[in-house]
Formats: sequence, C-alpha cells, structure tokens
Amino acid sequence: MKNDSYEFNVDEKNRPSIERKLTGTTQADSEIAALDLPQRPLIVKWSILFLRAYRHFVPFNIRNRCVFEPSCSHYSEAAIRKHGFLSGAIMTVKRLQRCKPKNGGIDFP
Repeated sequence: MKNDSYEFNVDEKNRPSIERKLTGTTQADSEIAALDLPQRPLIVKWSILFLRAYRHFVPFNIRNRCVFEPSCSHYSEAAIRKHGFLSGAIMTVKRLQRCKPKNGGIDFP
C-alpha cells in the first residue's frame, strides 16, 4: 500500500477550511468530538446532543464550509462545556456573527 503525503504552504487563516475540505475534519474538531458526554447539568447534556445530531445530519458541503478552527458547532460544544449553557450560547452567537470567509483562523472559547 502506497502512503502519499502532500505539503501545502497556506496562510494560517485559511488552513482550517482547507484542511476540513481535504480531510473532512481538523484536529481540534476531532478532539472535541471525542470528549465524553457530560451527564450533568441536563441542559448542557441536551445541548451537546443537539450539536452532535446537527453535525451528523447536516449535509457535508454545508458543515465543511467553516473558516474557523474549531468549526462553529465544535466551538459551541466547547464553549458550553467550559462556560455553561447561557454563556456558551452567547459566545456561540458572537462567533456566528464573525463567521465570514475573510475572518477565519484559530479561535478557541
């Protein structure tokens, strides 16, 4: 089996969207998705279940357009885990307002 690898020289702001287009995910997205589901508080658990269902059912071409790392849904999951439901939801809305092709890059909650 032949194992090919490629190296690209891209602007760091564009790296997340290019990596997501080529591989379907980024390292940060994979790490957040691999976290165990919290059992308490229930609003956090249900929010994360909703986000994971969204990522599962939304078409590939829509969910792989995100220009940030982690993607907006993974950012939302991380923000809700770290800051609670209300603060995490507010942070998510602010992140979505910044979501434009020229605003990409690395942005953790």
